[in-house]
Amino acid sequence: MYTNTKHIIKTNLLDLKNYSLPTSAKDVKLRIYDRIPSKVVDIYDFDMIFHDQKTMDLIRSGSTIGCFYIESPGMRSLLKRLSCDTFEMLTAASSVIRPGVAESGMMQEFIDRHHDPSRRKYLVPEMEEVLGETYGVMIYQEDVIKVAHKIAGLSLEEADLLRRAMSGKMRSHTAMERIKINFFSSCKLKGHSEEVSNELWRQIESFAGYAFCKAHSGSFALLSYQVAYLKSHYPAEFMAGVLSNRGGYYAPAVYIQECKRLGLKVNLPSVNKSEYEYTGKGKEIQIGLMAIGDLSNKTMLKIITERTKNGNFESLLDFFIRTKIGYSECEILIICGACDCFNQTRPTLNRLLGLYNYNKQFLHNDEESLFGYDHFNIEDQVTTSEQYSIEKICKYEYQTFGYMVTQHPLYFYRDFTKQKNIVKAIDMKKYNSKKVEMIGWFMTSKRIRTKKGDIMKFLSLEDETGTFEAVIFPKVYSQCAEQTMSMGPYLLFGRVDYNMGNNLVVEKLTVLSNREILSMIQKDSVENNYFGDVEHFSNDEIDIVKSLDFEKYKTAYL
Repeated sequence: MYTNTKHIIKTNLLDLKNYSLPTSAKDVKLRIYDRIPSKVVDIYDFDMIFHDQKTMDLIRSGSTIGCFYIESPGMRSLLKRLSCDTFEMLTAASSVIRPGVAESGMMQEFIDRHHDPSRRKYLVPEMEEVLGETYGVMIYQEDVIKVAHKIAGLSLEEADLLRRAMSGKMRSHTAMERIKINFFSSCKLKGHSEEVSNELWRQIESFAGYAFCKAHSGSFALLSYQVAYLKSHYPAEFMAGVLSNRGGYYAPAVYIQECKRLGLKVNLPSVNKSEYEYTGKGKEIQIGLMAIGDLSNKTMLKIITERTKNGNFESLLDFFIRTKIGYSECEILIICGACDCFNQTRPTLNRLLGLYNYNKQFLHNDEESLFGYDHFNIEDQVTTSEQYSIEKICKYEYQTFGYMVTQHPLYFYRDFTKQKNIVKAIDMKKYNSKKVEMIGWFMTSKRIRTKKGDIMKFLSLEDETGTFEAVIFPKVYSQCAEQTMSMGPYLLFGRVDYNMGNNLVVEKLTVLSNREILSMIQKDSVENNYFGDVEHFSNDEIDIVKSLDFEKYKTAYL
């Protein structure tokens, strides 16, 4: 989508005096400019979105990386376990994932009852009327009020006080104790056994502080459906938007790999093609200049403004003269691939940059610019077909963007990943309940404390085919905790639990080490693999070269 760069780099405050909300949701439309100029997508046509097959399939499969609120590993796993494909079920899932319900054991019970109607049993018959929609499981804050009022016999005022107390909005312990006494007294008057009363209280107490009200869950589910629709129908535009917003739950590297899993081509930044933000069109994503970490906003704006005003840059020299960008930022643009559009190798571009920088005062003198161009017929003499190694290219990408584009990090461990005994993420369902070896690269992680107080960890990992979760229970975690603090790659041995999501219950974990990678990040190695620093000319070198003839010059640098 086209965006005014000035408003991105320098935010303009909105004058609320001249602003009014839409009169109805139907007034809000989304125009996918880059795909079909005339097409307007009404993302508030919920009847259409709720019945869209692509959207339902995407949610059901948990392929929701990038989608608001439903992209976390736990949520994606829950969507698959529930086979969630309706708004009502997504609303329930948005609340049942909350810590209170999960930790009370009722999340798993909800999943089991969803798939097996015979498990839908109720503590007392009246609960079917109150909680029939959620199979007898309390998952919303309103459920606390309904159960406390209709089942336990508290007044509506007392029931709401109970909800408020358990959600932390009442600080009086005395009041809480009084409500608790009234709760059990009312249960006794209603004829409930002590066992039933205790279980009702346990369920309420375990989750009330973390539960959503149904309206909150519903509003989240609406937005989740909208973004899932956009991802399923406009993946390039959608993922470009996610990346431009600097991601969500995950780091940008995860979204770049998700783009590739969606079959999208990810193009490196380009001084002739990139806007400030990421842009998507068809089956391609163009990385925006914003991804280049050490490039100033002023420089980005200068590139876009000059290109818009006077057309694409024809060569590095044309770019250097028209933008007057400094040496260091030009060098960054070269090594990250943003100048590849000039159809010269990056080593050649770096050599030329050294020459141009030495003569920049001469080149930027408009009166003598023609003579300046003639002066540099030496350009042809320094051209080389030699390109940086794939290792160096990916290294510069990682240093510049924070992620690799040309290859997945696991590409450099293909001696390991290609082994027949290594199971790919995409094939995990074939090995359910079996013990396997897998290799994964870090996406995100989460540590939790068990009820016994022990520490365990969830590692979200990916390979070149998909994502999976490594579940590391306390006993194993105590043996490998330090190793889990790296990006990997991890070599893991464990049992596949596909029914709980793409889970691998880890028994052994180690971090791979590869001499090929070590040599890539070192200037030298025992194997005499030398990759060197970014190539450029110093002023002293150019002064020396001036005393050489062209043949000696070529010999010195080629």
